[in-house]
Order: sequence, then structure tokens, then C-alpha cells
Amino acid sequence: MPAMLLAFEEISRPVALIGCDDLAARIAAVLRGWRFAEVPASPESPPIITIRKTAGGYGLESPWRPSRDVYSDEVDAVCSFIVDLIKAYIAAKPSLLCLHSAAAEFAGRLVVFPSRYRAGKSVLSAHLAAAGVRVYADDVLPIDERANRGVAPGILPRLRLPLPDGADAAFRDFVRRRSGLRNRRYAYLDLDAGTLAPLGQEAPIGAFVLLRREAGAGPELAPVSKSEMLKRVILRNFADEVRAVDILDRLHDVVGDARCFRLRYDAAAEAAELLKQSFKRWPSRRRPAKRARPTPSTVSPGAPNDEATKEHFRRNPGIVENLVDDELFLVNPAGEAIYHLNPVGVALWRLLGQPIRLEEAVGLLHEAFPEVSRKRIKRDVARLLADLASRGLVDGP
Repeated sequence: MPAMLLAFEEISRPVALIGCDDLAARIAAVLRGWRFAEVPASPESPPIITIRKTAGGYGLESPWRPSRDVYSDEVDAVCSFIVDLIKAYIAAKPSLLCLHSAAAEFAGRLVVFPSRYRAGKSVLSAHLAAAGVRVYADDVLPIDERANRGVAPGILPRLRLPLPDGADAAFRDFVRRRSGLRNRRYAYLDLDAGTLAPLGQEAPIGAFVLLRREAGAGPELAPVSKSEMLKRVILRNFADEVRAVDILDRLHDVVGDARCFRLRYDAAAEAAELLKQSFKRWPSRRRPAKRARPTPSTVSPGAPNDEATKEHFRRNPGIVENLVDDELFLVNPAGEAIYHLNPVGVALWRLLGQPIRLEEAVGLLHEAFPEVSRKRIKRDVARLLADLASRGLVDGP
């Protein structure tokens, strides 16, 4: 069956649509600022993502899936394709950090919402758009290396259906009028350039806001400590190509230069209005003192063929991850067990995206969790690494 090959300017290799050329229009409908065109096949550039129409639905294959996933509905297939497209985008730009976060622009700066899956990020983003606020992201926010600015991924916000019972008539009407690609489970909001930043648009980060939904709670913004926010942001980062020490340096800087809050609310419309009032102007920016990097005796990444690499730990490829709240569940496709990590374990797993020594991991985690003694962190990390290695989840000395 002939394939349609689409070359996206922002990723390294083309996307193949086999027996489902019509999906190209569906994909284009949920992207803003992405440029792609049909190209001829080339053995030097095999597809990085493939969608194949079969009798059972749409099969999706990519380097980030241990096996082909099949979706009976074309909208579900597009939703999952967008996840892999973002991973291909990050892989093509290895200096990017990337947070599971929503973000919106207030008076020229971003307010970032680094919250867990199904915490209300997309619904709040949609309410902000309905209130005239420009949305940057509703789920994933890349952060550039040059100035740690947020980068718009150029993807329409996606709402889960049906809408929450508490959604008022005005919001339901906004969703109806702006509804784009949709099925029974999801609806993308067809926002214009005024309410959705296109791919590559950048803005400085002015604040981080944790979301806390509580039934009956009036909207309230309360300060959060920098250390608490740094922990949460570390857990939300999923870009693996950046060295662990650089991840901590950059997130320390961006959190240190931002205001940090927790938003407690019930009604998303009221929360959106509070955010508009709270961030309609910004105090003058003050750069924090640059944190000293760990000393070479603590951090020594080593060259790939250096003898020192024998002392490093790193994740094994192909491990399946599922993040639920702040807990991570790992599955080794070669085995049958599911392995659970708590928040500190999740932070360690993120560090293992690149080769790292035991002492380096201990030092970085102690900086992120200063209330826990270094001795206890070292003991717990050593035990966890040994357990992960015994289950085939990491390689190490």
C-alpha cells in the first residue's frame, strides 16, 4: 500500500501515512505554526513515525512505543500522534527542557501550571482563552536553552468530554463555537492567533502556579516556597537529552527568577478571573544570584568511552512509563512485573536519562530535597539503584 510521506521542518525524519492520507488534514487542523509538506520516499531518511490504516483501525509506530498501538477512531490516533510528534520535536532539539505543564501569557510573561495528568490544566487553559488570555500550552511546555524562556508547542488545547458538570452556559457556548476536531472523548479548541501562540513563539516565565481543585473552594492564590516548586517542576520535566546537572541548574534558575503560588479553586471560570487580576502587571525583574555548579569531584560526566563510564548508571531502553499523580510505574517489556516509584524515586529516574554516578545523583537529589539528610538520600538511592538494576530497569556497575 503506498505511503504518504510528510516532512515536518521541526523534526529530523518524515512521518508516514499508509492507507490514511486523509489524516494529514486532521493533523494540520490541530497544529499552529508547524510547516510540513509531502516528500518522496528516501532510504536515507526512513519515517520516524508511521500511522497505518488496518482492518482494526489506525496503527501507530514510533521509537517511543515498544509495540504498535492501534486506535479504532481517527481522532484518538491523531491525539496519540501529537504525543509522539512532540517527542520527535524534542529529540531534534536536545538542548530543550520540556515540562508537563500548561502555560498562558499575562502582560508579556508566562504563568506556568506544572500539574499532574488530569489535574484540570486543559479546562483552566480553555477558560483563560475564553477570558481573552493568550494560551501557550495546555499540556507540554518546552523551555529553550538560551534564556530559559517558554516556547509555544503550537498545539490546540484539547478538552476531555463530556465537559465538567460545573461548566456554566457561557463556557459551554464558547466550546461549542470554537470546537474543532472532536469525537465522543475529546474536542480540540480551534483558537486563533490572538488566543493561541504558534509553534516557536517565546516568552519569559514570570510565575509557576500549582493547581489544587477543591469542591466548594473559592479561588485563592497562596505563596509556595521555591524549594517546593523546584521539586514539583523537576517531576514534570521529561526531556532526557540534557545532563542531570544542567537540568537542575536551569530549573533552579527559572524557578528562582519566578513567583511561586498554589491556586486553590473549584470553579475554573472564577480561577481564570483571579489569575487575570493577579498577573495584570509584574514587579520589576531581579535576577537571582547564580547558583554555583557542583564541584568536579561531585559531578564528572566522563566521555562515552572513558573508563569512568563503568561507574555510571543509566536507564535501560524500552522501559514503559506511566505517571499517575506524582507516582511513576515502570514496566520492563522483557519481564512481567510493574515497578512503582515514589516522588524521590521519580526524580532519580529522571536523572537516569543520561549516565550518572551514584555520588552525582546523591548530590543533585540532596539539593532538590534539602530537608532530607544526605546520608539518608545516599542510602536510599544506593538501595533503589540496586533494586532497579536487579529488575533490568537500569544498567550500572
